[in-house]
Amino acid sequence: MKTLAVMRPKNRLDKSEQMARSAGFNPVCASPVEIVFNRSQQYAEFIDNLSKSLVDYLIITSTNGAEAMISLSSDFMSQDDFIKLISETNIIAIGPVSAGALSNLNIHVSEIPSEYSSRGIVESLSGKVKGKNVYILRSDHGDKILSQGLTDAGANVTDIPVYRLMKTKDEDLMNLARMTLAGEIDAFAFTSALSASSFIEAVCSLSDEAVSKINSATVAAIGYPTKERLESLGIKVDIVPKDATYSSMLDSLVAAFAHS
Repeated sequence: MKTLAVMRPKNRLDKSEQMARSAGFNPVCASPVEIVFNRSQQYAEFIDNLSKSLVDYLIITSTNGAEAMISLSSDFMSQDDFIKLISETNIIAIGPVSAGALSNLNIHVSEIPSEYSSRGIVESLSGKVKGKNVYILRSDHGDKILSQGLTDAGANVTDIPVYRLMKTKDEDLMNLARMTLAGEIDAFAFTSALSASSFIEAVCSLSDEAVSKINSATVAAIGYPTKERLESLGIKVDIVPKDATYSSMLDSLVAAFAHS
């Protein structure tokens, strides 16, 4: 059984560990980042524009974004009133996981792109959004592919960071770093650019051999922004799944080991 390093926010760790175990891995989990919801004047303006029917498209790129949206909106109105309000706009979910989180909140999703990624959303909406007001609710580390691609398509894009990802360095993370240096990790599953930076920073603080140790294992990045961050840190990325989801990344890792 291959030992897989899984790095996810604390609120996703338990389920992520179960999924990795079900896929046949021995998961070692840690949280290199912490999620903090982000109250801002920009979000207040979004609520105001929503009430004036000035939001044509609303894009949600993660379950964290969906949860942050609901939490932040409670400062302005009841959850039922908010859900009724956004039902009048086109809601785009990046993939089935985000769509499921929205559906569980009784929020209707208008569209899911055929490719579950920022690129997929741009391809899906590029012919529809010229002159439209498009709002993106996501983390403060969202990649530019989505906002720039929609801007290039003629949309009026407002990108609102509804939650922040903050680096952490707890004992679980340092234990994973020590296991990495001991050569006990067969594969790494990196699910965000910031978690990649935070983990590699932790390993490098212990040894100059950190990068070579990571590169001796199989490295998976959930999407191209994470891949680019890893490569900028000297890490060779072996796997980027077609769909930017954790489950798709696990499937790709299983397939890679099956053919090795």
